[in-house]
Amino acid sequence: MSDLCITEHNAGINSRLASVAGLAEGHVHIWRLEPEPEVELSRYFRLLDSDEQDRARRFRFPNLTRNFIVDHGRLRLLLGAYTQSRPEDLVFARNEFGKPKLANPALTNHRLHFNLSHTKGLTLLAVCLGSEVGIDVEAVRPMDDWQGIALSHFSPRENAALQSTIESDRQNGFFRCWTRKEAFLKANGLGLSKPLDLFAVSLAADEFPELLSCEWDSQATSRWSLVSLALGPEFAAALAIQRREWTLRFFNWAGNL
Repeated sequence: MSDLCITEHNAGINSRLASVAGLAEGHVHIWRLEPEPEVELSRYFRLLDSDEQDRARRFRFPNLTRNFIVDHGRLRLLLGAYTQSRPEDLVFARNEFGKPKLANPALTNHRLHFNLSHTKGLTLLAVCLGSEVGIDVEAVRPMDDWQGIALSHFSPRENAALQSTIESDRQNGFFRCWTRKEAFLKANGLGLSKPLDLFAVSLAADEFPELLSCEWDSQATSRWSLVSLALGPEFAAALAIQRREWTLRFFNWAGNL
């Protein structure tokens, strides 16, 4: 059982970003960024740097271009508010596996960490001080091949747990497992560079979210906590963060720029 202690607070907030100054030690802010069907894309696009603008243009499908522009524009607005910087002046660097961090010279010692995840119909952003963090969200939907994916990517321990889950909850167990694994790899900055079957997480609905084993780091289970995020039956989501006592605060992005 993890010693993670979490208190959840729900707070509605509009796009004036008035509450971001409330980020304190031991707090994780989780932003629920809903789609903005009426948004004027140019207002977000101009916040992006040239690399982000080029990446947006390279998507083959308009909806992917739109999602990238909106998500990264909102990310810049929020991180700009947290760091008291102009959103368009933020500089990002990526590690060898693609995880971004702030790289402005004035912010190199800033203790702000963040991670972004997008699925159909929802984007989540996690922000905290002093700990690497990973977040993952998936739309829960029927999948014909989820069992094959589990057999080829999950550890033997996870597949055994999945098979022991009641059949009506088995596909939900798949999504719980997947999001927890993704969140852990993202928190570590490893992307998909490590095979998913080299570590194991809990997945049963009545089981505490937990990293159970990690073949490349024997200390990982004592250093990392996993949290399941309750977003309703249409989504599965998880947070991975270094083990200590954390308070989670939830915010909704309401309205556009």
